[in-house]
Order: sequence, then structure tokens, then C-alpha cells
Amino acid sequence: MFGLVIGGAAVVAGLGLMGAMHARNERETRFYDDAMAEYKKGMRDYKPEKPFLIKPAIGIAPVVVGALFICLSCVYTQDIGEAVVLRNLGGSIAGHTEEAGFHLKAPWQDALTWDIRNRQINFFKDSEYAYDGGSYTGAEVSINDASGTKANIDVQVIYSLDASKVEDLYAEYGTQEAFVTNYVSNDLRATAREVAGSFDTITLLTDRSKLTEAVSAALSEQWRDKGVIVEQVQVQDIRYADSVTDAYADAQTAEVAKQKAQNAQETAKVEAETKKIEAQGEADANQILAQSLTDEVLRQQYIEALKSAAKNGGLIVVPEGSQPIVGAN
Repeated sequence: MFGLVIGGAAVVAGLGLMGAMHARNERETRFYDDAMAEYKKGMRDYKPEKPFLIKPAIGIAPVVVGALFICLSCVYTQDIGEAVVLRNLGGSIAGHTEEAGFHLKAPWQDALTWDIRNRQINFFKDSEYAYDGGSYTGAEVSINDASGTKANIDVQVIYSLDASKVEDLYAEYGTQEAFVTNYVSNDLRATAREVAGSFDTITLLTDRSKLTEAVSAALSEQWRDKGVIVEQVQVQDIRYADSVTDAYADAQTAEVAKQKAQNAQETAKVEAETKKIEAQGEADANQILAQSLTDEVLRQQYIEALKSAAKNGGLIVVPEGSQPIVGAN
């Protein structure tokens, strides 16, 4: 649109200059002719000088420059990762393009660029609020968990835009900055607060990934119809008051001590059971052995021992009325 205005002004100026020079030349020529006629009739004492005529072609240069501006206003370039919305002079939408390269448009149309690359929304601690080419930065998000405990979280979202939705986004928000500032960033804050309210303090302190997954799922569902694609969500940090984290640390210490005592009790119980089983096994073995040593068995073992001693050349002494005595060679 700007090129059309400049080009049109240059063309008009050039044509006007050409017309003005032509009129001047005619006026000067007519004045010269009248003066020469008077001179020839003796009505003038001196011969008039010929006028300096300026060629009207001097106005061609602005016309050419203006035409060049108008031609350039009919062409626009589009980079990879961009979508362009075409807006008519009256504000209506003429369409959009998604492919990179050179494109033609009417000179009275504006080409409005939307960045559809991956961009970030960051809420970190006491960061200053700022918008930069589709990305947005702001301060931490304050939440209340399901236990009613307050905390502050740092969260990052990487998103991109669906190129086919840029006409709708322009119609509703006007600019990408307004869309990101007024919708995307505010919706992320609200969603993070709402989702965090469904988790208790212990879960948020011990398993941050559950909050990350829940926020990602909620945003993907909410932004689908808007043409916002959630690439990644990351809850970077969850900060509770020192009193909360100290109480949690104390509870963890007590839990560890409790678990240690329970483990010691279980170990002692197992050892006692083991000894009991071993003792019972030994007693059962002795009982079986005692039951198996009958008089016949003992007599047979006695005879076998005497035979073995005799084979080995041992001396066997049998005192009268006594048991045999086996001596070495």
C-alpha cells in the first residue's frame, strides 16, 4: 500500500510537471512572438531574446520512478516459516499464502506476515514482560495446589502456528503480537493454575513430570481449534515456602528412620525364623537317627567294626565279661 501511494504521487507529480512545462513553454513562446511582432512594426526599440524553453520530458523521470514503485507494490516475498495474510484497502481479507518465494498481489493490498516457526512462551521468576517476534517472556506463575498450599512455578511452552489458520487469527486479533500477548500467554497462565490445583503438595514436590504432562494435554486440547500447535511443555521449577519444604524434609527423614526400623525388625524376624527352622531340622534328624539305632543294627555295626579291625591287622583283646579292645599293630 505504501508503494502504491508513493508511486502514484510520483506519477501524478511527473505528469503535472510535464503539463506545467508545456504550458510555460507555450506562454513564453506566445510572449516572444507578440514581442517580435511589435519589434517588426517599430513598436519596440530592441529585439526580444528568444525564451529558454524547458522540455516537458523532464517530467518523465518521476513518472518512471512512480511506475516502478507501483510495480514493486504488486510483488512481495515470503520466507520459509512464514504465512502471509493479504488485506484489501478497505480492511477485508483477500486470502493468504503459505509457500515461500515471490508472490503477486494488487497494489492496494497489504501483505501481513505471521511467523509460524517454533516460538517460546517463558514464565520465569521475576522476568520482565516482553514480546519478541512470536515469543513472549513473563514472570513466574503463582498457584494453589489441591491441598491449598501456595507455590510459584516456572514453565516454558514451545509452540508453532498452523498456517491455514492465520486468516482467522488476523480477523480475531489483528496482529500476531496481540494474539500472543492477549491470548496465548494468558491462557498458559490460567491453564497452569487450573491444572496445578488438581495435584496435592506431595505430588508436586516429588513428581513434577505429572504436572508437565497434564499442562501439555490441557493446552493441546484448548489450542487445537485456534491453530496453535503445542510442541513441548516443561515445568522447570516449583517453589514452595521454606516452611513447606522444611516440613516435607522432616517428614522424609522420619519416614526413612521408620523404614529403617521396619527393615531391621523384618531382618531380625527372618533370622529368628531361620534359626528356629535349623534347630527343628537338627532335632528331627537326631530323632530319626535314634529311632533307627535298634539292638540288631548296633550288633551288626559292632560285628562289622571287628571285621574291619581284623582285616587291617589290629589286635583284638577280649577281657572276660568285657567288650573287646582293639589295639594298633
